[in-house]
Amino acid sequence: MKPFIKNSLLGFLLVFISFVVQLATAEDHWHGVARIVAVGDIHGDYENFVKVLTAAGLIDRRGNWAADDTHFVQLGDLPDRGPDTDEIIEHMKNLERQARRGGGMVHALIGNHEAMNMLGDLRYVHADEYEALRSRRARTLRDNLYKRLVARLLVANPEFVTDAAHREEFDSLYPLGFVEHRMAWSVDGEFGSWVRAHNAVIKINRSLFLHGGISPEVLGTSISEINDRIRSDLGGTLEEVLGLSETQSGPLWYRGLANNDEAMEQAHVEAVLAFYDVDRIVVGHTPGLGTIVPRFGGKVLVIDTGISAYYGGHMASLLIEGDKLIALQNGVARPVPLGEEPLLPYFRSIAEQESIPAALQNLIESLSIAPQLSN
Repeated sequence: MKPFIKNSLLGFLLVFISFVVQLATAEDHWHGVARIVAVGDIHGDYENFVKVLTAAGLIDRRGNWAADDTHFVQLGDLPDRGPDTDEIIEHMKNLERQARRGGGMVHALIGNHEAMNMLGDLRYVHADEYEALRSRRARTLRDNLYKRLVARLLVANPEFVTDAAHREEFDSLYPLGFVEHRMAWSVDGEFGSWVRAHNAVIKINRSLFLHGGISPEVLGTSISEINDRIRSDLGGTLEEVLGLSETQSGPLWYRGLANNDEAMEQAHVEAVLAFYDVDRIVVGHTPGLGTIVPRFGGKVLVIDTGISAYYGGHMASLLIEGDKLIALQNGVARPVPLGEEPLLPYFRSIAEQESIPAALQNLIESLSIAPQLSN
């Protein structure tokens, strides 16, 4: 093949791939979906990730897609707290491909911990995350990083002298595999590029899905604009980004829908439902009760159940089929209380099945003392 023809074909291919990626990331609304399964935060626990997907009928015993035309929504926070992020992301990539072939779809939403890893906020990275990404060149890569650091220190202070203690401190702060971790989470890296190709907010049928929530400050911003702004944020650095990805009122961080008093937040919830033309909002980000938590009469569903062993290993998912909302907890299906339905029987049945967090026990006791609060 002649060089100019080869280069032209390569250029066309690159443009085409870029177009396909942009088209995929631009799509954030789906209609007429018969079955949706939503799963909350995973936080680095591959074993429980597999268990919760298996219990929901999303994968078979070999870990392959088994849900036909189901849409699987994972609400973000795959990394941190646990050691298995690389395995989880690889499995998610495989499921994306398999689901498309089966007529279904996997939606891996962006959570605050994906953003933190991309922007360099590594407070919650599990030590074994670095070890999992350690390559044969790990020592060379770390040595080069140290040389660059020393060079910067010498520019700032020409009299600076490194010693064994300084190097030891550096090695403790930057373990082997650290450089590979930062490469993987960079904009063009294996993890970073994959995350940035996804959305933070999507709408399927009459449900809005996102990691944290829509705050009063964000209300009025379209789904597409939110997604574009967050993807733009993730192309920067922690020092540069002051946008939706880092602010506590942004959709990756806002906890008002999960924590605020319902009477105080009711008007805002109704405004969110009206603006986005949905019947419910499904969020993760806020663990504590160990199960699917309906709020505002089921107009908000908090589904960060604490799947990771770090949070107790409470494995549940949300199934939406038409107007039916089902909590799948360790393989047991329960209708989610909606409207004026009492919450107490629902929470009690979960407490009878498994060991529950103290917060849920306290809630059950308060609902038992004041039954009128269960409506």
